[in-house]
Amino acid sequence: MAIGISMCYWRLFFLSDIGDATVRLGDSLVLIGALFWALHIIYIGKIINRFDLPFFIALIQNIIVATLSFILVVIFEEFDFSKIKLETVEILYAGILSGGVAFALQLFGQRNISAAPAAIVMSLEGVVAAIAAWVILNQILELNNIIGCSLILGGILLSQLAPIYEKNYK
Repeated sequence: MAIGISMCYWRLFFLSDIGDATVRLGDSLVLIGALFWALHIIYIGKIINRFDLPFFIALIQNIIVATLSFILVVIFEEFDFSKIKLETVEILYAGILSGGVAFALQLFGQRNISAAPAAIVMSLEGVVAAIAAWVILNQILELNNIIGCSLILGGILLSQLAPIYEKNYK
């Protein structure tokens, strides 16, 4: 398991611009976000095992996020309802599908696996984004990007297949 997690960690280096490996404010914020995402996965795993109500938990989670987001918008942003009205479809899509449905599906998936493999599987987001950018946007994947994607896939396969191997062959 540790090797699989390590492989997914090193993919960060290979999926980034390895020619300029300085850590900037944005990098630090992404790292902090990843920490909170990991904590989210751990605690959701504990909550979903204790209360087997994935839709209710997803609903509560989305209500809390929407409320906190609205408070932060009121404090830090200026908003114009006429501009919000122009983007209603996009806002609803992001809120309902990207937020609501995605988190509900995550909860259903997390009922069946522990937190560490769940985090590793969810790290496929970077691979899917890179492949989508390559296919849809015609972006070029350089060798370091391909190595990063390969490390993620290898880490996922290793983390999922190693316990099966140990159980059957040891």
